[in-house]
Amino acid sequence: MHRWLSILFVALGAFGLGACSGSGNPLGTGGAGGGAGGTPRLNCDEVQVPPPSCGDACNSDSDCALGAYCDGDCTFQCTDEVPCPGDMECNVRGRCIPIFAGTGGTGNAGGTNCQSVEVTPTRSIPNVMFLVDQSGSMDEELSGGSPEPGEPNRWEVARDAITTVVSELDAIVRFGLTTYTSDDGFNYPQSPARECPKLPTQIDFALSNSSTIDSAQYPMSYPTADGNDTPTGDSIDALVSEIQSSPPPNEGPTIIVLATDGLPDSCECPDGGHPGCSQTPTPDDARDEAVAAAGRSHDAGIDLFFLWVGPLSNQGVADHVQEVANVGVGLASDGSGGDATFWVGDNPQNLEDAFREIISDSVSCDIEIDKPFDDTDKACEEGDVQLNGVALSCPEDWRVKPTADNVMELLGDACETFKAEAATFTAEFPCGAIIVE
Repeated sequence: MHRWLSILFVALGAFGLGACSGSGNPLGTGGAGGGAGGTPRLNCDEVQVPPPSCGDACNSDSDCALGAYCDGDCTFQCTDEVPCPGDMECNVRGRCIPIFAGTGGTGNAGGTNCQSVEVTPTRSIPNVMFLVDQSGSMDEELSGGSPEPGEPNRWEVARDAITTVVSELDAIVRFGLTTYTSDDGFNYPQSPARECPKLPTQIDFALSNSSTIDSAQYPMSYPTADGNDTPTGDSIDALVSEIQSSPPPNEGPTIIVLATDGLPDSCECPDGGHPGCSQTPTPDDARDEAVAAAGRSHDAGIDLFFLWVGPLSNQGVADHVQEVANVGVGLASDGSGGDATFWVGDNPQNLEDAFREIISDSVSCDIEIDKPFDDTDKACEEGDVQLNGVALSCPEDWRVKPTADNVMELLGDACETFKAEAATFTAEFPCGAIIVE
């Protein structure tokens, strides 16, 4: 009969997993010159075949390949070539541990008494920035033309969709919002220099940000005073620069969700119709600029996802949208490496569903813990993992991630539930399932 430790995880808070170790012979700390049971760490050149990452700098065991653990650098105490002394055995991390570790115990079996230890898992928290077109066409009805009295325009439909999704997910996603436009660009003939791009609404990333995004900072009615142009490429560049200068916490991916209803112009050539813009640059240059900016966003580590607001019936427009969508996630613009998904919101429900799908894709079902699993089969077979009070099966509903021995991965319906709401998560594991340092 195992002893367990269960600590509750709700929404984003720290949560715990139960694990156990023998009490008479604690699993070692692996410090320099010492280790489990007094076993010293080995030097990389002391064996013919050291672990692959031996000597690499590290912050945790997960930075090291199997066969090594982290002690300032990736090191080890044992291999098949150099076994552990006495009643010790070599585990998957190259640590010498008592042979009886992981056999459990009733608490009355002398040296095999099972003690609980706390580990600290963390949930991935994505950073999602909406970049919303504030051009004049956003004042039109969703399917085109002027709205009938009482009928919402594109701006209002997009705002309703965004605020609905943010209110559902702001406990597990760090949201921000920026709008963009220009007032006839800048520096074209017969006009003084002007600010371009204009980013009238700028709401920084934050958790529980729904009340700020659903406020006067993000106007409910289409604002007409800021301009009516669509400098998409310039605005992507400006937003990426601001995110880089004041980055959000690195607890998950950072993405931009671009929501626009029109082909781009540019600060140099608003609408492509001013004197000096009819030849160089051209409207095609503005499209190329938007594609290049989306690629620069990806190169900066910020993937960009494209949502078209309104109907998309013109093949030329669809081709441009596909190019931006491709390079925004690191694919070739011509689709030679495959085409990325882009979304079309041509009615209010489709628009809301599209936003929800994009955000859901950014929420990870990985749960990282600060101590690696030692016996993944034991963890899978004997662990008690629950989501919202419902027991999850391994490996159908969860598993230890194959590429990371300190990550639990939720699967299938469990993953979708975890991504869709602030979930209650608990997990308990028996002795020997987790390496105790």
